[in-house]
Amino acid sequence: MWAAIAAEVGLALVLWPTLTCIVAGLLLKFLPSGRLTWSWSNSAAVLGLVLCVYQAYVAVPFVSGAFSMVATETLAAFAVFAFVHLVLLYTGYASPGKNLEQVK
Repeated sequence: MWAAIAAEVGLALVLWPTLTCIVAGLLLKFLPSGRLTWSWSNSAAVLGLVLCVYQAYVAVPFVSGAFSMVATETLAAFAVFAFVHLVLLYTGYASPGKNLEQVK
């Protein structure tokens, strides 16, 4: 989702969550029980969450102005993105590697 926004907008600010999410996905795919994997994926989720909250905060003043239609859509989209990042952060604490180590 961040990659689509980065391609559309072309901002360097949006490229950071894109890169961190891609690296987190690769780490989860190839090193699921690695020491760095879950820390990286949780921090990528926090970075995406912070950026979503910031983008929503920036859109709020425009909701009642001339750009109300665009600002409302932007606010709604980034609220959904923030929720997705919260879910990713929540599921990051219940990693399969951690659960398997507790069973042993």
